Parts: sequence; C-alpha cells; structure tokens
Amino acid sequence: MEQELFKLRDLNQDDIKKYIVFLADPEVSVWLEDEVQNIRDPKNIENYLLYGWYRQSIQYNGEFVGISGLDLVNSINKVARFFIVIGKKNIWGKGIGHGVIKSIINHGFNKLKLRKINSDFLAPNEAVKIIHEKAGFKQDGILRQDSYRNEKWIDRVLVSIFPEDIKNH
Repeated sequence: MEQELFKLRDLNQDDIKKYIVFLADPEVSVWLEDEVQNIRDPKNIENYLLYGWYRQSIQYNGEFVGISGLDLVNSINKVARFFIVIGKKNIWGKGIGHGVIKSIINHGFNKLKLRKINSDFLAPNEAVKIIHEKAGFKQDGILRQDSYRNEKWIDRVLVSIFPEDIKNH
C-alpha cells in the first residue's frame, strides 16, 4: 500500500459529526466497544474523541474515513491501548488499516516513549486480526463470551506489542 494514500491528522468538529454517522451503521459499530452500541448522547463521543490522550483522524485521498490512536494510557507503566475505526466501508480491504496501525505504533514507541501497546478485538473480525498480526502484535489471551453481537456471545482477543516485536517481525 502506498502510504501517501492515507494521512493522519488531529481531529476536528467536522470529523466528529462524520464519525457519529459511521457509528450509526450496524456493519461498522458491530465490531466496536459495547459503549457505542447504543449511543444516547453524541456529546459523550465528542468529548471522548476531542479530549482523549492521542487521537488522529484518518484521511484517505483527502477524505475523512475514520479515527485511530492510543488511549487508556498508564504513564507510570508507559502502556497505552491502540484503537482504530475505519467507517468508510468502500475502502475496507485496501490496506489502509495496516498503514495506520504501523504509523500509530511507531508514534507510540518513538515519540511518546511507550514501553508496551495493548489492543483488543472481537474474534469474528478477521480484518482487524490480520492488521494486528501483520504489525507484530502477539496474542495475550481471550475473554470468552465477552460481548453480545448479532444475538450471540462472542470472544474478545487481547493482544500486545513491545518495541522489540516490531524489530523481530
């Protein structure tokens, strides 16, 4: 994938509005945190995104297509949690997620001086599993029957990466 096709930048108010539209799409939101399954107050999403620790807008060919970043930072242990949401379904499978995850991880280790980055995803989401594996994340465990989606309980996969995992990958 050509890195020039996507760009990371700070989030703005217009991005928040578009992101909330993405969350209303069940094909997008089904894979996200339980908290966004039934958004009652969009202001909560706005506050989370604009005032979180490290949030970036993903642009593809100049258009807002999603968000990514690091949150749940533990500055004492130098650990944060990676997240990504690409809401534009017509660009799924084009390799953008792989480029974004590499950029965010590199920023976390090189600029923010993190020691470890955690992440998680719902087991049926093969696309997110693949980008984590390609980036060098290792599986730490499984939370069995952790989230209820599409009328059944599904597992959540816990993964993490250290700087040396990138070098050995």
